[in-house]
Amino acid sequence: MNKQTSLFDVIDKFNTEEKCIAHFEKIRWPKELICPRCEGKRIMKFKATGKTGKERSLYECVDCHYQYSVTTGTIFHDSHLPLTKWFLAIYLICSSKKGVSAKQLQRQLSTSYETAWYMAHRIRIAMQEDDDFCHKFSGICEVDETYIGGKGKGRRGRGASNKIPVIAIKERTSGKLRMKAVNNVKASTLKQFIRDNVAPGSNLNTDEFTSYLWLDSSEFVHSTVNHSETYVKYDNDGVIHTNGVENVWSLFKRAIYGTFHKVSAKYLPLYLNEFAYRFNNRDQFNMMDRVLGTSC
Repeated sequence: MNKQTSLFDVIDKFNTEEKCIAHFEKIRWPKELICPRCEGKRIMKFKATGKTGKERSLYECVDCHYQYSVTTGTIFHDSHLPLTKWFLAIYLICSSKKGVSAKQLQRQLSTSYETAWYMAHRIRIAMQEDDDFCHKFSGICEVDETYIGGKGKGRRGRGASNKIPVIAIKERTSGKLRMKAVNNVKASTLKQFIRDNVAPGSNLNTDEFTSYLWLDSSEFVHSTVNHSETYVKYDNDGVIHTNGVENVWSLFKRAIYGTFHKVSAKYLPLYLNEFAYRFNNRDQFNMMDRVLGTSC
């Protein structure tokens, strides 16, 4: 969420279910109402009483007689929670640089822990980039890998056992980021991820990890920095470093240790997607509406 939007603004704008429905309706159908089943445009609005006794806002397609609500087929589908709580949860997750834990959502939204956990993961599923972002990076890109997890074996617990390897690519010009949990950091694994996300001819800045040696004879320009000597190197190729992506690791690990405390291998990809989405859209005017737009 843009820094100009405060919690008071969100509460004032979305303090009733009707306001939330009206806003989400405009995001989901910006031009006109459309039937999600047959894509018909002759839609009737009406009110009905649900199983819980609450009045519901529904739509019916004149062509196929399909009845649906504004939340049908979205991350809010089949949820009995009011949209006012959903919208506030989205704002809290989008506006927090290091994310929000399920325990914190539980306290702030007055729900059970199970409900808060369910909401957080549904929102993380919606925090994915649209097709316009799925282009390959170009120019100077920084690549680095790290390990996420508890203490491993070995001196000071810094071994890689029981930890999950993660690789990231950061495009220096745009500041955009892509992250992925992988099975290992072998050259073949890194090669596939790099080729999937970086355009040929780009200049890749890495450290001197042996799994990057294939880049020297590949379709990419490869520049390395020896971290045992310096963190920034200057030569004819310009300024060579991986500081940008390493700053990302620092921020992400502080989020794991300070906010979530522990993340399982099963759900780590969702946390990576959430972090990358928030990082890539940090300058957007309204990140909350972007998440609502991808929730459908």
